[in-house]
Amino acid sequence: MTCAVTVLVALMALFPGYASAATSSSTTNPGANAAAPPTTAAKAPANVVTFGTQTASATQPDGRGYFDFGSGAGGQIADHVAVRNYSNQTITVTLKGTDAVNTPQGGLAALPVNETSKDVGAWIQLPASDLTLTIAPRHDVIVPFRVVVPKDALPGDHVGAITATLQSSVISKSGQRVKLLQTAGTRMFLRVSGPLHPNLSVEGIAVRYEGTWNPAGKGRAVITWSVRNSGNVGLGGRQTVYVSGLFGSRKSAVRVADVQLLLPGFSVKESVTVTGILPEVRDTAHVSLSPLYIPGSVQPASGPFKATVTFWALPWPDMIIVAIALLALGALLYRRRRRRGSPPGAGSDPPKRPGRSAGPSEPSGGPAKEDLLVSVPAGDRPTGTVAADLAGGDRGVEPAVNSAENGVKQ
Repeated sequence: MTCAVTVLVALMALFPGYASAATSSSTTNPGANAAAPPTTAAKAPANVVTFGTQTASATQPDGRGYFDFGSGAGGQIADHVAVRNYSNQTITVTLKGTDAVNTPQGGLAALPVNETSKDVGAWIQLPASDLTLTIAPRHDVIVPFRVVVPKDALPGDHVGAITATLQSSVISKSGQRVKLLQTAGTRMFLRVSGPLHPNLSVEGIAVRYEGTWNPAGKGRAVITWSVRNSGNVGLGGRQTVYVSGLFGSRKSAVRVADVQLLLPGFSVKESVTVTGILPEVRDTAHVSLSPLYIPGSVQPASGPFKATVTFWALPWPDMIIVAIALLALGALLYRRRRRRGSPPGAGSDPPKRPGRSAGPSEPSGGPAKEDLLVSVPAGDRPTGTVAADLAGGDRGVEPAVNSAENGVKQ
């Protein structure tokens, strides 16, 4: 039992479009609209179908490479496209206009054949919608077309293509019958007159720093960001990426690819690795983008467009070594202090005199009464004086004198 699997292949050449495929069978009904056989293509093998599209005049293909138009809103443009069969067998292809898109990698491609165009691809008018052409071996077909620009078309660049799609079938290795759709196309640039705003923006810049455990080594930074065309003019960009350190170092990325043609409204993700970075604690990543224009286009100069982000670049090995050294020094100082002991405090009380109590009631103006009794020998004073002192207390010296006089009279 076999099952049908549809494979969509959207190919759009940067200049004359072409596609080729190996086939197991061919169509033998040549078209009546076949022109002179192509003379510039190399002879293809009998079992390989090769075809393409190319800009053309009313009579033959020309060398423009791609369609480049300019118009105001509401205008119309007439031109021709050549569909070329380089094969030794007859082919049948479907011709249509389509929008161009940017791939996630930033390349330019035609919208897949099963999706509906909403921009310039919808403005392209062929003699018939999804025009089917049968082309004899090694012949061309010249097809006229018209681009009708809407009255409300926005100023700026609109990019699309005229594509030719060949449908064939092959048997896969698993035995399934596979329907193969191959598409080749020629680009179309249409600039609608009006204010132009060429602008690119660097967004979402982020850094992943990867250090090293070598104290004398250097790290690396993986820098990622997105470039968005936020204007209305198709632009490319030449990128410069570098990392600056807190103490003045600078290291640039060795190779940074250019941003290819980026259509208005589209974005592409970029990434680059910068090596040899000194870990200076707080480093900064810089992304600068200088615009690249479509050859022959005219618009005001702008840029460069820049963005920066700071990130931690910690020298962990050096920090660990310093921390260990500080801990060892602190432990050594602590042990030396313990060995010597603590010195006596400067605010300790002086030793007390024996035989007395120095209390807070002691007068500050002179010696207390007890000091007089102790310091004067008893034999040098009259006995009455001592007795009067003990009995009279603080009544003065007069009683003591009277006692002495009484003693003499006796």
